[in-house]
Amino acid sequence: MEILTFLIYLVMFVIAFVLSFASVKYFITMWKFKNRKKDGSEDDEFEKFD
Repeated sequence: MEILTFLIYLVMFVIAFVLSFASVKYFITMWKFKNRKKDGSEDDEFEKFD
């Protein structure tokens, strides 16, 4: 029974870790998108947002 509880906690930790990593990556991308140069020289990186 204790092994089952440990496995459930482990799976929940892995899910939380993956979600936090994905949200940090998304935050960095959006921060770069918000602070890009206004002349459009960096716009080829952000084609998926247009």
